[in-house]
Amino acid sequence: MSLIYTEFIKLKNTFALWLTILGALFVPFILFATYLSDVRAFVPGHGVNPWDDFLVRILNGCCFFSVGFILLIIGLIVHVEHKANAWKHLFTLPISRGKIYLGKLAVIFAMVIGFFILYLSLSVVVGITLGYAVQDLGFSKFPVPGLHLLRFVTEFLIAILPMVFLQFWLSFRFRNLITSLSIGLGGLMIGLLLKSWEYIIYMPYAAPFQMLNYTEAYAASHQGLNLLNAVYTVLLAVLSYYDFTKRLQWGAA
Repeated sequence: MSLIYTEFIKLKNTFALWLTILGALFVPFILFATYLSDVRAFVPGHGVNPWDDFLVRILNGCCFFSVGFILLIIGLIVHVEHKANAWKHLFTLPISRGKIYLGKLAVIFAMVIGFFILYLSLSVVVGITLGYAVQDLGFSKFPVPGLHLLRFVTEFLIAILPMVFLQFWLSFRFRNLITSLSIGLGGLMIGLLLKSWEYIIYMPYAAPFQMLNYTEAYAASHQGLNLLNAVYTVLLAVLSYYDFTKRLQWGAA
């Protein structure tokens, strides 16, 4: 726990914490302003649940913007050591490389999960606020689809795990932050542009975009993709852990 606490202390002088908060605020704020600016365009028909359309927008926004956030947060967390040339010092401490690896990974997952919690919580608050502020939108007439949100978050986390481990690996392998970010952004662009190609699912960076327009039927129709992501996760976790603990040289960091 002390190692994880130390990793968080290192982030005090970086943009990582602000990035998490501002990133989570961006899409909910934009949607809030959009709904209020043209209320009549979003008034649902009789008996239509407004949460359905609202959640499609929120979850699609999550698919697009969270992946960029993840690339940046991983880069910033690892770049702390690159920037200070601190890897050599870190490896001489009486702490195993395995614990250092797991400590940084734990901080990354804490930031990512914190982002999702804040993002979805703010999204629900926006929907509830719109329901009370503009009764015609109808949000207050229907319950918040919490189970739908929970399913999305669970499956989305499975989808992004291969990307997280791959980007983490690249980030400690390349001293230059721009290099690892460029590879990640390039992968995301290819994954988005070719998301309809049947073989794109084998690219880790493409998995989040397969969840665009998420519906209740997604889980049943994507069991094979979830299994593939799980296999990729285990493979990339083992390879990156081995590289970090056994092969990484101080000068290469």
